[in-house]
Amino acid sequence: MKNRVVGLINEWEGVSPEDLIELLKEKDQALQAITDVNLQLSCERDLFRREADHYKARCLKFQVDEMRRKRAGGEIK
Repeated sequence: MKNRVVGLINEWEGVSPEDLIELLKEKDQALQAITDVNLQLSCERDLFRREADHYKARCLKFQVDEMRRKRAGGEIK
């Protein structure tokens, strides 16, 4: 682990602080963009899940109503 850290320090030797700050800003912007996409995907997933649950409940209700009509000898539409 120490060798890895020393290697990274040697790699960045001579780089100006402004360049390091700029790289950190770019990294933060990239991470924020990823976070935004993840949030959007999570919201969409939750919306689709709610819609699917609603549709499933309607389908189950329809099936139950159909069975009740059949048992009662009613007309099936």
